[in-house]
Amino acid sequence: MARVMVAVSGGVDSAVAALLLKQQGHEVCGVTIQTVASAAPEPLWQDALDSAKQICAILDIPHQAVDFSAEFSAHVIDHFVTEYAIGRTPNPCVVCNPAIKWGHLLDYAIAGGYEYLATGHYARIRQSTGRYQLLRGNDPGKDQSYMLYRLSQEQLARTLLPLGEYTKDAVRKLAAASDLPVAARPESQDLCFIASENYTDFLRERLDFAPGPILDLAGNKLGEHQGLAAYTVGQRKGLGIAAPRPLYVIRKDVESNALIVGPREAVFVKTCRLSRLNWVSVPPPDYGCEVAGQLEVRYRSNPVNAVLKVVAKNAAAKLETPQVCAPGQSGVLYDGEVLLGGGVIEPD
Repeated sequence: MARVMVAVSGGVDSAVAALLLKQQGHEVCGVTIQTVASAAPEPLWQDALDSAKQICAILDIPHQAVDFSAEFSAHVIDHFVTEYAIGRTPNPCVVCNPAIKWGHLLDYAIAGGYEYLATGHYARIRQSTGRYQLLRGNDPGKDQSYMLYRLSQEQLARTLLPLGEYTKDAVRKLAAASDLPVAARPESQDLCFIASENYTDFLRERLDFAPGPILDLAGNKLGEHQGLAAYTVGQRKGLGIAAPRPLYVIRKDVESNALIVGPREAVFVKTCRLSRLNWVSVPPPDYGCEVAGQLEVRYRSNPVNAVLKVVAKNAAAKLETPQVCAPGQSGVLYDGEVLLGGGVIEPD
């Protein structure tokens, strides 16, 4: 059996991950990461910490708390704000996982003598032909492998994902059967560093939300936007303009502070570019190779058949079915249940 440090967030998923590992005979320690130091989200952190301590006490395992708020601010929050400032739509969890959980926290665990880091993610890992492969979780409604596509082979080798074989319903039943008080706890919000559910309020405190023109593809002014960071590519509702047919956000022209809108056929595209590719379950393909699979262009979107032509750390993706490809989001390529790799969507 191994010494395992489990990231216990205070929710049901990480609680059951720790429960399962202890039942398997591992020496388990729970750890809770403090990711924010500002006053606004403080109640969220304290609630998570109190819940995590209670969970570990019930499971009779030690608990630690570690403050990575400075690292989180530098790697995740600054990136989140900067991406919106340049007209992109980032996914902070994709950045946090390799940098914070499997970066600073994994280093912390290894320094403490632990062999593995475990989390409550719904995904699976297996070894095949000398490589660690990342697979979808067995619950299609909870699969979180997309969020882990930037992990390295070295990080996967040190990772345990106990919930990959389970459904969410089964996890809640396991928690209830073990008298864990979080068995019926609601799902946590996506952005752990924002106290309110409105991310635009968070951005307004850090970015200049200067109003500007809403233009159609011909350059005609249709109205005025409230600040580019409040919109995302593919958005249809909330534009505040009247038109004879639905209009979508096509792109954000940061230089002229203009929001460009157009018809559906202009925002649903069959090609997109990916940068910063990370190949997970397969070795990096040779320059110029074409790799076929199913591409997800945002978290939990329906995967579509696609072919990626690889050029070093970049790729051009051809999609069988048109999709909204928002710059800053990630395109993740699968072969069935196996996550091949992925990259960041770039504007054409």
